[in-house]
Amino acid sequence: MKKYLKELITHPLFSGSAIMVIGSNSINLLNYIYHLVIGRMLGPSLYGELASLISLMGLLGIIPGSLSLVIIKYVSSAKDEKEAASLISLLKTKVFQGSLIFSVFIIVISPALVSFLHITKLSYLFLIALTSFFSILTLLNRSILQGLLKFKEMILSVFLENSAKLLISVVLVYLGFRVGGAMASFVIAALLGWLFTNFYLKIRHKKESNSSLNLKPMLLFTIPVLVQSLAVTSLYSSDLILVKHFFSSHDAGIYAALSTLGKIIFFGAGPIGSVMFPIVSQRYAKGFKVKKIFLYSLVATVGISLSILIVYLLFPKLAVNFLYGSAYLESANLLIWFGIFMTFFTLSSLLINFHLSLNRTKVVLLPLLAAVAQIVAIWFYHQSLFDVILVSIIISALLLVLLLIYSINGDRVNIDNSPRFQTGKNDS
Repeated sequence: MKKYLKELITHPLFSGSAIMVIGSNSINLLNYIYHLVIGRMLGPSLYGELASLISLMGLLGIIPGSLSLVIIKYVSSAKDEKEAASLISLLKTKVFQGSLIFSVFIIVISPALVSFLHITKLSYLFLIALTSFFSILTLLNRSILQGLLKFKEMILSVFLENSAKLLISVVLVYLGFRVGGAMASFVIAALLGWLFTNFYLKIRHKKESNSSLNLKPMLLFTIPVLVQSLAVTSLYSSDLILVKHFFSSHDAGIYAALSTLGKIIFFGAGPIGSVMFPIVSQRYAKGFKVKKIFLYSLVATVGISLSILIVYLLFPKLAVNFLYGSAYLESANLLIWFGIFMTFFTLSSLLINFHLSLNRTKVVLLPLLAAVAQIVAIWFYHQSLFDVILVSIIISALLLVLLLIYSINGDRVNIDNSPRFQTGKNDS
Protein backbone atom coordinates (compact mmCIF):
# COMPACT_ATOMS: atom_id res chain seq x y z
CA MET A 1 0.00 0.00 0.00
CA LYS A 2 2.83 2.38 0.92
CA LYS A 3 4.61 1.60 -2.34
CA TYR A 4 1.41 2.23 -4.31
CA LEU A 5 0.85 5.59 -2.62
CA LYS A 6 4.44 6.62 -3.31
CA GLU A 7 4.07 5.62 -6.95
CA LEU A 8 0.83 7.59 -7.23
CA ILE A 9 2.23 10.75 -5.63
CA THR A 10 5.38 10.76 -7.76
CA HIS A 11 3.46 10.04 -10.97
CA PRO A 12 3.60 13.02 -13.38
CA LEU A 13 -0.18 12.85 -13.77
CA PHE A 14 -0.62 13.33 -10.02
CA SER A 15 1.89 16.18 -9.64
CA GLY A 16 0.75 17.87 -12.84
CA SER A 17 -2.91 17.42 -11.92
CA ALA A 18 -2.30 18.81 -8.44
CA ILE A 19 -0.81 21.97 -9.94
CA MET A 20 -3.50 22.24 -12.59
CA VAL A 21 -6.45 21.48 -10.30
CA ILE A 22 -5.32 23.81 -7.51
CA GLY A 23 -4.21 26.49 -9.95
CA SER A 24 -7.22 26.18 -12.25
CA ASN A 25 -9.67 26.26 -9.40
CA SER A 26 -7.93 29.33 -7.96
CA ILE A 27 -8.39 30.91 -11.38
CA ASN A 28 -11.98 29.71 -11.51
CA LEU A 29 -12.53 31.30 -8.11
CA LEU A 30 -11.28 34.58 -9.56
CA ASN A 31 -13.61 34.16 -12.54
CA TYR A 32 -16.58 33.44 -10.30
CA ILE A 33 -15.74 36.45 -8.18
CA TYR A 34 -15.69 38.37 -11.45
CA HIS A 35 -19.15 37.11 -12.42
CA LEU A 36 -20.41 37.58 -8.87
CA VAL A 37 -19.28 41.20 -8.66
CA ILE A 38 -20.06 42.23 -12.24
CA GLY A 39 -23.40 40.40 -12.19
CA ARG A 40 -24.44 42.35 -9.11
CA MET A 41 -23.09 45.66 -10.42
CA LEU A 42 -24.78 45.39 -13.82
CA GLY A 43 -28.04 43.63 -12.90
CA PRO A 44 -29.71 40.78 -14.85
CA SER A 45 -30.38 42.65 -18.13
CA LEU A 46 -26.95 44.20 -18.68
CA TYR A 47 -25.26 41.10 -17.27
CA GLY A 48 -27.19 38.98 -19.79
CA GLU A 49 -25.74 41.11 -22.60
CA LEU A 50 -22.21 40.81 -21.19
CA ALA A 51 -22.62 37.03 -20.79
CA SER A 52 -23.71 36.70 -24.42
CA LEU A 53 -20.63 38.69 -25.50
CA ILE A 54 -18.39 36.42 -23.42
CA SER A 55 -20.00 33.34 -24.98
CA LEU A 56 -19.55 34.92 -28.40
CA MET A 57 -15.84 35.34 -27.67
CA GLY A 58 -15.75 31.67 -26.75
CA LEU A 59 -17.38 30.66 -30.02
CA LEU A 60 -15.18 32.96 -32.11
CA GLY A 61 -12.17 31.56 -30.31
CA ILE A 62 -12.94 28.02 -31.40
CA ILE A 63 -10.93 28.24 -34.62
CA PRO A 64 -7.69 29.59 -33.11
CA GLY A 65 -8.36 27.63 -29.92
CA SER A 66 -8.35 24.39 -31.88
CA LEU A 67 -4.63 24.93 -32.44
CA SER A 68 -3.97 24.50 -28.73
CA LEU A 69 -4.28 20.71 -28.65
CA VAL A 70 -2.29 20.45 -31.88
CA ILE A 71 0.56 22.56 -30.49
CA ILE A 72 0.55 20.70 -27.17
CA LYS A 73 0.64 17.34 -28.92
CA TYR A 74 3.50 18.11 -31.29
CA VAL A 75 5.62 20.07 -28.81
CA SER A 76 5.27 17.28 -26.23
CA SER A 77 6.07 14.66 -28.90
CA ALA A 78 9.19 16.42 -30.25
CA LYS A 79 12.15 14.04 -30.33
CA ASP A 80 14.59 16.55 -28.83
CA GLU A 81 15.00 20.18 -27.74
CA LYS A 82 16.30 21.28 -31.15
CA GLU A 83 13.21 20.00 -32.92
CA ALA A 84 10.98 21.63 -30.29
CA ALA A 85 12.82 24.97 -30.67
CA SER A 86 12.48 24.86 -34.47
CA LEU A 87 8.78 24.15 -34.21
CA ILE A 88 8.25 26.97 -31.69
CA SER A 89 10.12 29.46 -33.90
CA LEU A 90 7.98 28.62 -36.91
CA LEU A 91 4.72 28.69 -34.95
CA LYS A 92 5.40 32.14 -33.50
CA THR A 93 5.69 33.65 -36.97
CA LYS A 94 2.67 31.90 -38.47
CA VAL A 95 0.37 32.47 -35.49
CA PHE A 96 1.15 36.19 -35.35
CA GLN A 97 0.11 36.52 -39.00
CA GLY A 98 -3.01 34.44 -38.40
CA SER A 99 -4.07 36.49 -35.38
CA LEU A 100 -4.04 39.69 -37.46
CA ILE A 101 -6.20 38.11 -40.17
CA PHE A 102 -8.65 36.67 -37.65
CA SER A 103 -9.11 40.00 -35.84
CA VAL A 104 -9.92 41.74 -39.13
CA PHE A 105 -12.40 38.94 -39.91
CA ILE A 106 -14.26 39.63 -36.64
CA ILE A 107 -14.54 43.32 -37.50
CA VAL A 108 -15.94 42.48 -40.97
CA ILE A 109 -18.70 40.21 -39.63
CA SER A 110 -19.49 42.37 -36.57
CA PRO A 111 -22.65 44.06 -38.01
CA ALA A 112 -24.33 40.68 -38.56
CA LEU A 113 -23.42 39.51 -35.04
CA VAL A 114 -24.76 42.71 -33.48
CA SER A 115 -28.08 42.24 -35.28
CA PHE A 116 -28.53 38.56 -34.35
CA LEU A 117 -27.70 38.97 -30.65
CA HIS A 118 -29.45 42.34 -30.26
CA ILE A 119 -26.23 43.89 -28.96
CA THR A 120 -26.58 47.60 -28.28
CA LYS A 121 -23.18 48.84 -29.50
CA LEU A 122 -21.00 47.88 -32.45
CA SER A 123 -17.93 49.01 -30.50
CA TYR A 124 -18.22 45.91 -28.31
CA LEU A 125 -17.28 43.79 -31.34
CA PHE A 126 -14.21 45.93 -31.99
CA LEU A 127 -13.13 45.25 -28.41
CA ILE A 128 -13.65 41.53 -29.02
CA ALA A 129 -11.41 41.76 -32.12
CA LEU A 130 -8.61 43.35 -30.07
CA THR A 131 -9.04 40.79 -27.32
CA SER A 132 -8.83 37.97 -29.86
CA PHE A 133 -5.58 39.30 -31.32
CA PHE A 134 -3.71 39.20 -28.01
CA SER A 135 -5.50 36.07 -26.79
CA ILE A 136 -4.36 34.03 -29.80
CA LEU A 137 -0.73 35.01 -29.21
CA THR A 138 -1.12 34.13 -25.54
CA LEU A 139 -2.78 30.83 -26.43
CA LEU A 140 0.27 29.85 -28.47
CA ASN A 141 2.64 30.58 -25.60
CA ARG A 142 0.52 28.68 -23.07
CA SER A 143 0.17 25.69 -25.38
CA ILE A 144 3.95 25.58 -25.73
CA LEU A 145 4.37 25.72 -21.95
CA GLN A 146 1.85 22.91 -21.51
CA GLY A 147 3.49 20.82 -24.22
CA LEU A 148 6.78 21.20 -22.33
CA LEU A 149 4.93 20.07 -19.16
CA LYS A 150 5.56 23.50 -17.63
CA PHE A 151 2.20 23.49 -15.86
CA LYS A 152 3.24 25.85 -13.06
CA GLU A 153 4.34 28.64 -15.39
CA MET A 154 1.27 28.23 -17.57
CA ILE A 155 -1.13 28.37 -14.63
CA LEU A 156 0.62 31.36 -13.06
CA SER A 157 0.26 33.37 -16.28
CA VAL A 158 -3.48 32.63 -16.40
CA PHE A 159 -3.84 33.62 -12.75
CA LEU A 160 -2.11 36.95 -13.30
CA GLU A 161 -4.20 37.68 -16.40
CA ASN A 162 -7.49 36.93 -14.68
CA SER A 163 -6.53 38.94 -11.61
CA ALA A 164 -5.91 41.92 -13.87
CA LYS A 165 -9.25 41.40 -15.63
CA LEU A 166 -11.12 41.35 -12.33
CA LEU A 167 -9.51 44.50 -10.93
CA ILE A 168 -9.74 46.51 -14.15
CA SER A 169 -13.37 45.53 -14.86
CA VAL A 170 -14.53 46.47 -11.37
CA VAL A 171 -12.89 49.88 -11.65
CA LEU A 172 -14.25 50.60 -15.14
CA VAL A 173 -17.80 49.43 -14.35
CA TYR A 174 -17.78 51.41 -11.10
CA LEU A 175 -16.72 54.52 -13.06
CA GLY A 176 -19.86 54.13 -15.18
CA PHE A 177 -18.57 52.43 -18.32
CA ARG A 178 -20.83 49.42 -17.63
CA VAL A 179 -20.71 46.70 -20.35
CA GLY A 180 -18.15 48.66 -22.37
CA GLY A 181 -15.86 48.89 -19.36
CA ALA A 182 -16.16 45.16 -18.70
CA MET A 183 -15.27 44.42 -22.33
CA ALA A 184 -12.29 46.80 -22.26
CA SER A 185 -10.91 44.86 -19.29
CA PHE A 186 -10.67 41.76 -21.51
CA VAL A 187 -8.46 43.64 -23.99
CA ILE A 188 -6.07 44.91 -21.32
CA ALA A 189 -5.93 41.54 -19.54
CA ALA A 190 -5.24 39.68 -22.81
CA LEU A 191 -2.34 42.04 -23.54
CA LEU A 192 -0.91 41.44 -20.07
CA GLY A 193 -1.33 37.67 -20.53
CA TRP A 194 0.75 37.83 -23.69
CA LEU A 195 3.50 39.77 -21.90
CA PHE A 196 3.49 37.31 -18.96
CA THR A 197 3.83 34.24 -21.18
CA ASN A 198 6.56 35.84 -23.27
CA PHE A 199 8.51 36.30 -20.05
CA TYR A 200 8.19 32.61 -19.12
CA LEU A 201 9.22 31.45 -22.60
CA LYS A 202 12.16 33.78 -23.19
CA ILE A 203 14.71 31.37 -21.71
CA ARG A 204 13.27 28.45 -23.73
CA HIS A 205 12.95 30.09 -27.12
CA LYS A 206 15.96 30.02 -29.44
CA LYS A 207 16.03 30.69 -33.15
CA GLU A 208 16.62 27.43 -34.94
CA SER A 209 16.49 26.36 -38.54
CA ASN A 210 13.09 24.87 -39.35
CA SER A 211 13.76 23.80 -42.93
CA SER A 212 13.70 20.12 -42.02
CA LEU A 213 10.36 20.24 -40.23
CA ASN A 214 7.53 18.25 -41.78
CA LEU A 215 4.36 20.16 -40.96
CA LYS A 216 2.02 17.97 -43.01
CA PRO A 217 1.07 15.61 -40.12
CA MET A 218 0.48 18.62 -37.89
CA LEU A 219 -1.75 20.32 -40.45
CA LEU A 220 -3.72 17.12 -41.03
CA PHE A 221 -4.23 16.69 -37.29
CA THR A 222 -5.47 20.29 -37.07
CA ILE A 223 -8.62 19.50 -39.07
CA PRO A 224 -10.17 16.94 -36.66
CA VAL A 225 -9.05 19.02 -33.68
CA LEU A 226 -10.80 22.04 -35.17
CA VAL A 227 -13.97 19.97 -35.58
CA GLN A 228 -13.62 18.80 -31.97
CA SER A 229 -13.12 22.35 -30.70
CA LEU A 230 -16.11 23.64 -32.66
CA ALA A 231 -18.31 20.86 -31.35
CA VAL A 232 -17.21 20.91 -27.71
CA THR A 233 -17.32 24.70 -27.36
CA SER A 234 -20.70 24.77 -29.06
CA LEU A 235 -22.06 22.23 -26.59
CA TYR A 236 -21.47 24.54 -23.62
CA SER A 237 -21.92 27.92 -25.36
CA SER A 238 -24.60 27.73 -28.04
CA ASP A 239 -27.35 27.23 -25.45
CA LEU A 240 -26.51 30.60 -23.88
CA ILE A 241 -26.42 32.30 -27.29
CA LEU A 242 -29.80 30.82 -28.23
CA VAL A 243 -31.34 31.78 -24.90
CA LYS A 244 -30.19 35.36 -25.51
CA HIS A 245 -31.89 35.19 -28.92
CA PHE A 246 -35.20 33.60 -27.88
CA PHE A 247 -35.76 34.85 -24.32
CA SER A 248 -35.98 38.22 -22.62
CA SER A 249 -32.86 39.98 -21.32
CA HIS A 250 -33.94 39.16 -17.77
CA ASP A 251 -34.29 35.43 -18.51
CA ALA A 252 -30.99 35.48 -20.39
CA GLY A 253 -29.32 36.97 -17.30
CA ILE A 254 -30.86 34.30 -15.06
CA TYR A 255 -29.69 31.56 -17.44
CA ALA A 256 -26.22 33.13 -17.63
CA ALA A 257 -25.90 32.90 -13.84
CA LEU A 258 -27.13 29.31 -13.94
CA SER A 259 -24.69 28.45 -16.71
CA THR A 260 -21.76 30.00 -14.86
CA LEU A 261 -22.57 28.02 -11.71
CA GLY A 262 -23.07 24.79 -13.64
CA LYS A 263 -19.74 25.14 -15.41
CA ILE A 264 -17.95 24.93 -12.07
CA ILE A 265 -18.12 21.16 -12.65
CA PHE A 266 -16.37 21.38 -16.01
CA PHE A 267 -13.79 23.92 -14.90
CA GLY A 268 -13.19 22.04 -11.66
CA ALA A 269 -12.59 18.63 -13.23
CA GLY A 270 -11.40 19.74 -16.68
CA PRO A 271 -7.76 20.31 -15.62
CA ILE A 272 -7.39 16.54 -15.18
CA GLY A 273 -7.83 16.09 -18.92
CA SER A 274 -5.50 19.01 -19.65
CA VAL A 275 -2.71 17.24 -17.76
CA MET A 276 -3.57 13.83 -19.20
CA PHE A 277 -3.35 14.96 -22.85
CA PRO A 278 0.36 15.90 -23.13
CA ILE A 279 1.43 13.03 -20.86
CA VAL A 280 -0.47 10.46 -22.92
CA SER A 281 0.77 12.02 -26.20
CA GLN A 282 4.38 11.93 -25.00
CA ARG A 283 4.21 8.34 -23.72
CA TYR A 284 2.29 7.13 -26.74
CA ALA A 285 4.95 8.60 -29.06
CA LYS A 286 7.65 6.77 -27.10
CA GLY A 287 5.80 3.44 -27.07
CA PHE A 288 4.61 3.33 -23.45
CA LYS A 289 1.19 2.02 -22.48
CA VAL A 290 -1.29 4.60 -21.20
CA LYS A 291 -4.07 2.60 -19.60
CA LYS A 292 -3.23 3.61 -16.02
CA ILE A 293 -3.02 7.29 -16.89
CA PHE A 294 -6.45 7.16 -18.47
CA LEU A 295 -8.02 5.29 -15.54
CA TYR A 296 -6.48 7.67 -12.98
CA SER A 297 -7.85 10.58 -14.98
CA LEU A 298 -11.31 9.05 -15.27
CA VAL A 299 -11.60 8.30 -11.54
CA ALA A 300 -10.42 11.78 -10.58
CA THR A 301 -12.83 13.43 -13.03
CA VAL A 302 -15.80 11.40 -11.79
CA GLY A 303 -14.91 12.15 -8.16
CA ILE A 304 -14.67 15.92 -8.60
CA SER A 305 -17.80 16.11 -10.78
CA LEU A 306 -19.99 14.11 -8.41
CA SER A 307 -18.78 16.06 -5.36
CA ILE A 308 -19.89 19.36 -6.87
CA LEU A 309 -23.12 17.82 -8.15
CA ILE A 310 -24.03 16.68 -4.63
CA VAL A 311 -23.58 20.24 -3.35
CA TYR A 312 -25.96 21.49 -6.05
CA LEU A 313 -28.50 18.84 -5.10
CA LEU A 314 -28.44 19.64 -1.39
CA PHE A 315 -27.80 23.40 -1.33
CA PRO A 316 -28.94 25.01 -4.62
CA LYS A 317 -30.34 28.21 -3.08
CA LEU A 318 -27.26 28.70 -0.95
CA ALA A 319 -25.00 28.37 -3.99
CA VAL A 320 -27.01 30.84 -6.07
CA ASN A 321 -27.52 33.35 -3.26
CA PHE A 322 -23.88 33.23 -2.19
CA LEU A 323 -22.51 33.92 -5.66
CA TYR A 324 -25.19 36.05 -7.29
CA GLY A 325 -27.61 37.26 -4.62
CA SER A 326 -31.36 37.07 -4.22
CA ALA A 327 -32.07 38.62 -7.65
CA TYR A 328 -31.02 35.32 -9.25
CA LEU A 329 -32.71 32.88 -6.84
CA GLU A 330 -35.30 31.79 -9.39
CA SER A 331 -32.53 29.78 -11.08
CA ALA A 332 -31.93 27.62 -7.97
CA ASN A 333 -34.45 24.92 -8.88
CA LEU A 334 -32.69 24.42 -12.21
CA LEU A 335 -29.14 24.20 -10.85
CA ILE A 336 -29.06 20.44 -10.28
CA TRP A 337 -30.29 19.84 -13.83
CA PHE A 338 -27.64 22.06 -15.34
CA GLY A 339 -25.11 20.28 -13.13
CA ILE A 340 -26.17 16.92 -14.57
CA PHE A 341 -25.69 18.29 -18.08
CA MET A 342 -22.19 19.54 -17.24
CA THR A 343 -21.23 16.23 -15.58
CA PHE A 344 -22.07 14.28 -18.74
CA PHE A 345 -20.30 16.91 -20.81
CA THR A 346 -17.14 16.84 -18.65
CA LEU A 347 -16.81 13.06 -18.87
CA SER A 348 -17.39 13.20 -22.62
CA SER A 349 -14.68 15.84 -23.00
CA LEU A 350 -12.18 13.66 -21.14
CA LEU A 351 -12.88 10.69 -23.43
CA ILE A 352 -12.60 12.81 -26.58
CA ASN A 353 -9.24 14.26 -25.52
CA PHE A 354 -7.92 10.81 -24.64
CA HIS A 355 -8.70 9.44 -28.08
CA LEU A 356 -7.21 12.49 -29.80
CA SER A 357 -4.00 12.09 -27.80
CA LEU A 358 -3.72 8.63 -29.41
CA ASN A 359 -4.40 10.00 -32.92
CA ARG A 360 -7.89 8.47 -33.05
CA THR A 361 -9.34 11.39 -34.96
CA LYS A 362 -12.60 9.76 -36.10
CA VAL A 363 -13.94 10.31 -32.58
CA VAL A 364 -14.60 13.99 -33.42
CA LEU A 365 -17.63 13.01 -35.49
CA LEU A 366 -19.54 12.13 -32.31
CA PRO A 367 -19.36 15.56 -30.57
CA LEU A 368 -19.99 17.23 -33.93
CA LEU A 369 -23.27 15.35 -34.34
CA ALA A 370 -24.16 16.13 -30.71
CA ALA A 371 -23.49 19.85 -31.17
CA VAL A 372 -25.66 20.06 -34.28
CA ALA A 373 -28.42 18.07 -32.57
CA GLN A 374 -28.34 20.40 -29.54
CA ILE A 375 -28.71 23.55 -31.66
CA VAL A 376 -31.52 22.11 -33.77
CA ALA A 377 -33.40 20.76 -30.74
CA ILE A 378 -33.16 24.02 -28.77
CA TRP A 379 -34.19 26.01 -31.85
CA PHE A 380 -37.48 24.08 -32.08
CA TYR A 381 -37.96 23.25 -28.38
CA HIS A 382 -37.48 26.21 -26.02
CA GLN A 383 -40.76 26.87 -24.25
CA SER A 384 -38.90 27.39 -20.97
CA LEU A 385 -35.37 27.50 -19.58
CA PHE A 386 -35.87 23.97 -18.23
CA ASP A 387 -36.64 22.75 -21.75
CA VAL A 388 -33.33 24.16 -22.95
CA ILE A 389 -31.45 22.38 -20.16
CA LEU A 390 -33.35 19.13 -20.72
CA VAL A 391 -32.32 19.12 -24.38
CA SER A 392 -28.68 19.55 -23.33
CA ILE A 393 -28.92 16.73 -20.78
CA ILE A 394 -30.33 14.28 -23.31
CA ILE A 395 -27.79 15.19 -25.99
CA SER A 396 -24.78 15.05 -23.63
CA ALA A 397 -25.94 11.73 -22.13
CA LEU A 398 -26.26 10.17 -25.59
CA LEU A 399 -22.83 11.53 -26.49
CA LEU A 400 -21.27 9.94 -23.41
CA VAL A 401 -22.89 6.58 -24.15
CA LEU A 402 -21.65 6.65 -27.76
CA LEU A 403 -18.13 7.58 -26.63
CA LEU A 404 -18.09 4.68 -24.16
CA ILE A 405 -19.21 2.31 -26.89
CA TYR A 406 -16.51 3.72 -29.17
CA SER A 407 -13.91 3.20 -26.42
CA ILE A 408 -14.63 -0.47 -25.76
CA ASN A 409 -15.79 -1.69 -29.18
CA GLY A 410 -12.97 -3.62 -30.78
CA ASP A 411 -9.19 -3.53 -30.94
CA ARG A 412 -9.04 -0.28 -32.89
CA VAL A 413 -10.45 1.67 -29.94
CA ASN A 414 -8.97 -0.36 -27.09
CA ILE A 415 -7.65 1.63 -24.12
CA ASP A 416 -4.14 0.31 -24.66
CA ASN A 417 -1.98 1.49 -27.56
CA SER A 418 -2.36 -0.28 -30.86
CA PRO A 419 0.09 -3.19 -31.29
CA ARG A 420 2.48 -1.41 -33.64
CA PHE A 421 3.28 1.10 -30.90
CA GLN A 422 3.87 -1.45 -28.16
CA THR A 423 7.47 -1.78 -27.01
CA GLY A 424 6.96 -3.76 -23.86
CA LYS A 425 7.62 -0.74 -21.65
CA ASN A 426 5.78 -0.44 -18.38
CA ASP A 427 2.92 1.99 -17.86
CA SER A 428 4.55 3.76 -14.97
